[in-house]
Amino acid sequence: TETTTFAATHHITHPYDHTGPLPIGEALDNHRLYVLDPALRLVPPGTPGELYIAGTGLAQGYLDRPSLTADRFVADPYGPPGTRMYRSGDLVRWNEHGSLEYLGRADQQVKLRGFRIEPGEIETVLAGHPAVGQAVVTVREDRPGDKRLVAYLTAQDGARVDVEDVKRRTAGLLPEYMVPSALVLLDAIPLTGNGKVDRKALPAPAVCAEAAPGRAPRTPKEEVLCGLFAEVLGLPSVTVDDHFFHLGGHSLLATRLVGRIRTVLGVEISVATLFEHPIVATLVEKLDGAEAARPKLRPMRRMGATK
Repeated sequence: TETTTFAATHHITHPYDHTGPLPIGEALDNHRLYVLDPALRLVPPGTPGELYIAGTGLAQGYLDRPSLTADRFVADPYGPPGTRMYRSGDLVRWNEHGSLEYLGRADQQVKLRGFRIEPGEIETVLAGHPAVGQAVVTVREDRPGDKRLVAYLTAQDGARVDVEDVKRRTAGLLPEYMVPSALVLLDAIPLTGNGKVDRKALPAPAVCAEAAPGRAPRTPKEEVLCGLFAEVLGLPSVTVDDHFFHLGGHSLLATRLVGRIRTVLGVEISVATLFEHPIVATLVEKLDGAEAARPKLRPMRRMGATK
């Protein structure tokens, strides 16, 4: 193989008391492990990067495949002159104990709403919950133009997964754009014949299947606002107690909703206001004190120009 089969080792104590994913470990003797950014700069501990391997275990390259060899075996800027390192394609990070943690493959990186996201990093956070056994994160587009992160979870043996507790913990550890819009609990993660995750077999999330029934609109303004929530979220109906972001809303949809409120109700609210008041029952109170919508900008004819 590229690195003579093994390049890292991790000592496991008995009884096993490590919390979170099992680390890859540290470099074997006469090996060097680097975690680098796209510019081949070393990243600090805790920061995801791509794993590069160097040392005496490195292969010379791929037989009769010079282009692939040049792509994967590159000059080692941190080793002795003339040495090379292997670009593994694995996303990892150094943990607080100086060991490597595997996060996923670099080719699984996705771009969502302008952010580059490593699904493996989200999976690591989800799997760190004591009740979660496995976690798989993927991007779904069940409605055209509406891409969102969805997480699939299984329970640890004998544990019961509180989805709301997992959501709260994840939101406290990750930035908003990395928090999955939906968490789906499965008995088992579907696998292909060769043991890899069968992403095509992952089911579409059911929208708020566990949500308690809320109150119907009580005023005309609440009725309009509920209709706008449902329109933007692609749902048949929304109550005054439903939470915009718990129904699958995210920052892009929030921007769309603010625009629809401006057009239909003729008032200006900010996206920040929606984040602070994500249910109709409280958001409608903010509309009463909101300023009138600003008139649309119209193109102006330059002075001296003819019609």
